[in-house]
Amino acid sequence: MQSKYSQNSRVRVICFSMTVDTMSSFYDLMFEVSNEERVRILRVIEKNRNSFSGIARELDITTQEVSRHFNRLMEAGLTTRDREGFPSLTPFGSVILRQLESARFTSDHRDYFVSHQADWLPDMFLSRLGELSGLRFRDDVMVTVSDIIRILQEAEEYLFDINMPYVAAAFPHIRDAYDRGIPGKFLHGRDLRVPDEMQGVRDESFTDEFVREISRRGVFEERYLETDVVLYMNEKEVAVLCFPTLNNQYDFAGFTGDDPSAHEWCRDLFRHLWEKGRQIS
Repeated sequence: MQSKYSQNSRVRVICFSMTVDTMSSFYDLMFEVSNEERVRILRVIEKNRNSFSGIARELDITTQEVSRHFNRLMEAGLTTRDREGFPSLTPFGSVILRQLESARFTSDHRDYFVSHQADWLPDMFLSRLGELSGLRFRDDVMVTVSDIIRILQEAEEYLFDINMPYVAAAFPHIRDAYDRGIPGKFLHGRDLRVPDEMQGVRDESFTDEFVREISRRGVFEERYLETDVVLYMNEKEVAVLCFPTLNNQYDFAGFTGDDPSAHEWCRDLFRHLWEKGRQIS
């Protein structure tokens, strides 16, 4: 009769073997998608239905190379052939390709993410970083200020603001947006205050009575939350998304644009952080 000890040992050996096999399979997969041409083939197949020769023409490689890479991708479970023999992605391949986009976006902006802190983002947003691929990188503060003023003027449904420092030139446009009834939500840390040199301009646009009135009507809402991001957007466009430098300062280098997927990512991030904020009466 087999001892309890030997039975448990056998279970441990089996579990260890399964773990090793799983890890080997993972690294084999990473090896296959570490090849630039294979990933480019996956992207072409994802975009449209194409023959091997069509893929070769689009990527400027030989049909033999396409066939060789495709066979490797098929062995990894990433590709298959449809009923008419055309290359296509498997559901597994489609999922892996989407997951690769997040790593690619971060890699494409490696210098930025080496010098700026984005590691605080919740996993649910880090795993979706690829959705920001449709945004443009920009490090021109004056253009950013101009875009903020423009989206203030163009807003029709809402304005979301996280930690955007006060800009004197924007005060009249913010006042005009509130006069038009555009709801604005402002989320910031306790240290963000109107600079003394801007206080006079601010008071011209926002009397205490006006602030009380837009708060009463629910047009203006403000919450406190210590969070490491600057975000300014309306319902159509992201004027700026930027992360702090390594010394916790903002250089206003970041991302901008109106890509729908990126806009949704930024809107979801705002709402996630807004729910964590403390209401200010």
